[in-house]
Amino acid sequence: MPNAFHRLCRELGEFTRLIVKPVDQPDTQTTEVSRETEEKQLNETTTLRRTTIEEIEVKKLSTTDPE
Repeated sequence: MPNAFHRLCRELGEFTRLIVKPVDQPDTQTTEVSRETEEKQLNETTTLRRTTIEEIEVKKLSTTDPE
């Protein structure tokens, strides 16, 4: 059975998660438009690879009422 200290730590962790979680969720939507990979074999053991990803990011407008 957990003691009071362990219970307190758990409760504080859950409380912190409730506060921090909304901050982690961005108000943007990202959509990948294209992905291009270039590959070059230098020798038997070395391969150079470059990947270019093009994205569109759409930010949501805030819905606060100006007063």
